[in-house]
Amino acid sequence: MVVTADGEVVSAYRDGEDVMEERKALEIQTEEAISRFLNRDREELEFDVLCMLEEDGMTIEVMVDEVSYTFTCSMQGDIIGVGRTDGNRFDLK
Repeated sequence: MVVTADGEVVSAYRDGEDVMEERKALEIQTEEAISRFLNRDREELEFDVLCMLEEDGMTIEVMVDEVSYTFTCSMQGDIIGVGRTDGNRFDLK
């Protein structure tokens, strides 16, 4: 169970146990992985809409240069998938 106020998580419990510290550490780890992927400083990015997917992982939206990206990440903070909301593809070489 997660309790939020104004979009911020204020407490998190799993099976009656407080997991707020674990959740915060996972959030930071995931933000750092996304920052490396986008080759940006974490402070430059606007992270929004963190959504836990049970025990399977999470999705997180990130704004970069007015483009929104949606990342799907594992519970270890590894990036599984990423999509752009503007419909453009990544320029992979």
